Amino acid sequence: MKKVILYIAQSLDGYVATKNGGVAWLDNYFSKEFRTEKFIEGMDTVVQGNVTYEQFKTKHPGKNNYVFSKDADTRSEKGVTFVKGGIKKFIDSLDKKNHKNIWLVGGPNLITQFLNEKQINEIIIFTMPVLLKEGIALFDNIKKTPVLSLKNVKKYKNGVAVLHYLVKK
Repeated sequence: MKKVILYIAQSLDGYVATKNGGVAWLDNYFSKEFRTEKFIEGMDTVVQGNVTYEQFKTKHPGKNNYVFSKDADTRSEKGVTFVKGGIKKFIDSLDKKNHKNIWLVGGPNLITQFLNEKQINEIIIFTMPVLLKEGIALFDNIKKTPVLSLKNVKKYKNGVAVLHYLVKK
């Protein structure tokens, strides 16, 4: 079974970046305790939006890397498959053998599309103890409210809380 997992960090007031897209504020909170590499090792597929990809240019070797982009037809880059179109159609097109654990990286526009098409199975959110007061909201324009079930909560000495939800379909 394919499983799409949103795994992302936000500020306490729900922003993933400053107004200009900056994420340097996250540097104050990252810790080796988080063990994000263990999560990434368990993923075989990585999906991100074009803005997120252009900002970080992150490709994960040995993973299926997809970037949603309006100009996907004209783009080509080693190690990345550019895609466009409907989220459900994209997820349905992925074979179950090579796409079991799908990490939805971001950004918020793509996340909203995945939520609106009921294509997220789990949400893992690192909430950083900082109030940005403004910026790019993690959740915006959600048309279908997902039903969530809290699976786990972790807290760290630096004030970070990790909430792990299952999304009922």
